Amino acid sequence: MECLDSTVSHLSWALILGGVAYLLHQTRDPARYGRYVTNTKWCCSARLGWFVQEVPAFLLPLLLLLLYEEDNVDRSGRTLLLYTFMLHYFHRSFIYAFLTRGRPIPIMIVISAAIFCSLNGFLQGHFLLHCFQLEHTWWTDLRLCAGICLFVVGMIINIDSDRILRKLRKPGEITYSIPQGGMFEFISGANFFGEIVEWCGYAVATWSFPTFSFAFFTICSIGPRAYLHHRY
Repeated sequence: MECLDSTVSHLSWALILGGVAYLLHQTRDPARYGRYVTNTKWCCSARLGWFVQEVPAFLLPLLLLLLYEEDNVDRSGRTLLLYTFMLHYFHRSFIYAFLTRGRPIPIMIVISAAIFCSLNGFLQGHFLLHCFQLEHTWWTDLRLCAGICLFVVGMIINIDSDRILRKLRKPGEITYSIPQGGMFEFISGANFFGEIVEWCGYAVATWSFPTFSFAFFTICSIGPRAYLHHRY
């Protein structure tokens, strides 16, 4: 498959503009899931909701990998970068989703998130496999290696923070408590901070517009939520 430059550009700009719009919206009205749910009539369980909304971002890049036509170009570096993206969503879909003790999620939130993950999964997968260029000496690139290390650190923070949050509730509980331990000793939204660090590291490693636009959207979407949680 050839690189779809126009599609990549349009989807990347959509992330930028969508991030700004979402940021402005959340300054007036927080996204209605978790503690901000006001109506539980049209909701599904947290475990089902997280799985359905996150799994497209894992399956679409996986499908693109399986359909990738072999050529004489070394794709090990590009594949490694795509694996970092897929690793996050594998954990979110198949591990986090079945461990979470969160509140029911509105179905419209699940649908919206699934559409986003589908489009972004295609964007990141297609760009890294068909558009992104790496030198054959990519493994000596300090910026790329530093970005991957930053991604790993962010993912560790994110997973550990989620573990601390789960321990605050017994099965079936939906009450909220102030978390302690880990990065929560330094920042109130440690789980959000970890995910932002992940995608900033991913963007640094690839140093490209599609990955930076995704990191920007992440900051715009969960950054305000971290602030609202802190205020709450």
